Amino acid sequence: MKVINFNNHKFQISKEGILFWFDKQIAIIADLHLEKGSSFGHSGQFLPPYDSEETLKKILNTIKDHKIKKIILLGDTFHDKNAISRMSKKVIILFRSLIEKYEVIFILGNHESKFEIGQINFLNEYVIDDIHFIHEALQTSVFQISGHFHPVATVKSNIKKITAKCLLHTNNHIILPSFGQYTGGLNITNPVLKPFLNNESKIYMLTKKSIYKFTSKEIEI
Repeated sequence: MKVINFNNHKFQISKEGILFWFDKQIAIIADLHLEKGSSFGHSGQFLPPYDSEETLKKILNTIKDHKIKKIILLGDTFHDKNAISRMSKKVIILFRSLIEKYEVIFILGNHESKFEIGQINFLNEYVIDDIHFIHEALQTSVFQISGHFHPVATVKSNIKKITAKCLLHTNNHIILPSFGQYTGGLNITNPVLKPFLNNESKIYMLTKKSIYKFTSKEIEI
């Protein structure tokens, strides 16, 4: 894990893409997009329908060895309004295990903004110690931890380019990578992300083996 100091608090990012706040026994995760695979299947784009199972298993396996009591999900936990109705029995068991073992805070994402799912209470934001947990980063001066953009970064290694999910840490923002199995990515060179980057920005690229930290000067943005 890599340590990130943010608003006088210490966070740690895992290579899987979970941000831990161990002092508060909190895990923070963005953009699961559960049942995206089955959603594509209904539209004729056939993908293996196991993304939700793999996503939930990865969460449970990653946090089980840590003293975590609360999970903050930063929105777009579900890919669409019918996601739960398409879940397999295995996925339902895993999802129930997650919400029964931990206090789960559901932030409202843009994929969830027009519907209700069961008894889940979606919040527009959740605030702890002046840090605002929201779905999409805002250009304001408050400290924010968000998701939504699915950031990825590209670096050159000898003659090869490597692209991977990344976490952005800049000024008063932390923008997490997407966690879901079938979630794509928006490169940090995209103009949409430009307002949140500057010469002081730090970029944490996540690979299966490790986490690599770069400054924005080391990656062309």
